[in-house]
Amino acid sequence: MAPRKRSDRKRDFPDNLYESGGFYRWRHPTTKKDFGLGSDKAHAFKEAKRANLHLAMEQPTPSLVDRISGKSETWGDWMDEFEKLLAKRKLAANTRRTYSSLLTKARALAKPEAAFSSVTTKVIAQALSSLEDAGKARQAQQFRSFMKDCFNYAIAEGWARDNPAIVTRGIEVEVKRGRLQFDVFMAVYEAEKVTWAKNCYALALVSGQDRDSCSNATFKAIHDGAWWNERGKTGARIVIPLELRLDCFGMSLDDVVRQCRTTGVLSRYLIHQTQNYGNSPAGSQVWVNTITRHFTNTLASLGLDFESKQPPTFHEIRSLSERLYAAQGNVRTQELLGHKDPKTTALYHDARGEWVRVSITG
Repeated sequence: MAPRKRSDRKRDFPDNLYESGGFYRWRHPTTKKDFGLGSDKAHAFKEAKRANLHLAMEQPTPSLVDRISGKSETWGDWMDEFEKLLAKRKLAANTRRTYSSLLTKARALAKPEAAFSSVTTKVIAQALSSLEDAGKARQAQQFRSFMKDCFNYAIAEGWARDNPAIVTRGIEVEVKRGRLQFDVFMAVYEAEKVTWAKNCYALALVSGQDRDSCSNATFKAIHDGAWWNERGKTGARIVIPLELRLDCFGMSLDDVVRQCRTTGVLSRYLIHQTQNYGNSPAGSQVWVNTITRHFTNTLASLGLDFESKQPPTFHEIRSLSERLYAAQGNVRTQELLGHKDPKTTALYHDARGEWVRVSITG
C-alpha cells in the first residue's frame, strides 16, 4: 500500500518523520517501531535524515548493470521467485492464505530494489521483536518459521549460503486455549441434540482425524474393512481399519459408520444434513466452519469454567483422541494421526503417495 500523501505543511518532512501535537517521531519503515525525537523541529529533521541515510547504507541498492549481468539480485527479485515456488506446493486453502499474509510481511523487510543480502539476521530479529511488542507473539512465531523456510529455499536455489533466520531468538508463546478432557467431551456429546453433530464428534474421536477429513468422509471411501482417508491438508493417505476401537468411548470405527447410516437420509457423506438447513438440503455435506461453530456453541451452552484459558475448539478432539489411544496402548498413534514425528503435531507424515495402514495390536 502506498503511503498516505503528506499535507502541504509537512511536504518538506524527511521520509519516515511524523509530527503530532508539536512532538516529532521517526518510524522505522520495516519494523514500524516509533522513536521519539522531542519538540525541536531542526533537531528532529537532522536525526531523521541521519536515520534514513543509515537505512540506505544498510540496504545497498544494486546497479542496473549488476542486475542485468546477474552479479546481484534484489530482495524483490527473490520474493517474486519465492512466491512462484510456494505456488507449486500442495497447500490447504487456509495455509495458502496464511502464507500470502506472511509473504507480504517478508516483502516489507526491505525495499524491492534493495540487495538480497540486505535482509540480515538483525533485520529479521527487529521485525520479530516488533510483532512481539505489539502483542502478536503467535504471529511472530509463524513469521520466524516462514523466514527460515524462505531462506532454506534460497539456499537450495543458490541465492544464499546460510540462513539468517535460524539464529534469531526462538519465540515463546503462552498457550491460551484449554486442553479438551474426556469428561468435557462426553458432556458435549451427551448434550448434543443434532444428529449430524453427534455423529461428527464420534467420528473425530474414534478415528483421530481432523474436521476436514470428517466433513469430506464419504461412504464410498469405506471399503475392504477400512476407511481410506486421504487428508486434504497434507495429502497423507491413511487406511484406518473399521475394527479400530476406543475402549473408553465404547465404540469402534465400524460402530460410528453404522451410526452415520441410520439417519434415514440418503447421502454420499458420513456427516450430512439430516434436514433442510438454509441453502443446504437434507443429505448435503456439512461444511467445516459449520462443524466448528456448532461444537463451540454446544460447549458454551454447558457453562463450563476454563479459568484463564479459552474454551477448546473442535480441533482439540484430535489431540484428545491421540492421548486416549496412547493410554489404551494398542494403536500406533503416529500412523493414525499421520504424524512424521510422534513428539509433535506440527509436522505431518509424508507417505509419498502410498497408503499407510494404521497398526492395531492386542
